[in-house]
Amino acid sequence: MSDTKPPVAHTGISSQATPQRRIDRLDRYIAFKGYNDNKITKESGISVGTLGKSRKEGKDITGRTCEAILARYPELSRAWLMEGIGEMIIDQTKPDFTTFPYIEDITAECGPAAGTFDAASFSKHPRLGVPGVPRDTDFFIRAQGFSMLNPDSPELSIPPGALVGLARINGNIVRWGETYALATPDGIMLKRVFPGEDKDKIRCVSYNSTEYPEFTIDRSDIRDVARITCVIPVYVR
Repeated sequence: MSDTKPPVAHTGISSQATPQRRIDRLDRYIAFKGYNDNKITKESGISVGTLGKSRKEGKDITGRTCEAILARYPELSRAWLMEGIGEMIIDQTKPDFTTFPYIEDITAECGPAAGTFDAASFSKHPRLGVPGVPRDTDFFIRAQGFSMLNPDSPELSIPPGALVGLARINGNIVRWGETYALATPDGIMLKRVFPGEDKDKIRCVSYNSTEYPEFTIDRSDIRDVARITCVIPVYVR
């Protein structure tokens, strides 16, 4: 499995984030396609004069306007228009299976880690297409560390480097003893969860509990919870 981003059409647009406003980037797209404001306005169904007003100093097009334009012009990259990230034109060749956001700048430690997924904007991350992945998967992250290697049931292990499919859930709906991804102030961790000594605590247990002792965290420190839908081991040769 490759960690590369989905292919894009090369347009000469830098893949680095730019400080431009959304309207500035939209103007680049308009010029690239040979369109004009009237065409964009009519075809996107946005209010007349919206684009002109957005060009004034201190102004910009809203997220709602962007969504209307993106819905009409699917070749225009959402990440590029909204954030200035990636290429302007995306590849129109799509796989015949579902793709999922891959948060490549967040690595889930099998233990306390850096980064959280509660504030991640899926639209600015590359898409990962893997046949057979459960459709209720919301996104993927990558695991690292050895605490979730299961010596008793190897098939349940989460080896370092594995792609972990996650589905966000209500933090109050968990099944004790099962494994979840927990976003905390210290980062993301993949752990089995159990009730603590009091209602305000949660025990976090590793599969490899011999080398990685369990610990407790406050419920209030759990910002977000996701259940694991699948684990895809990645072996680099």
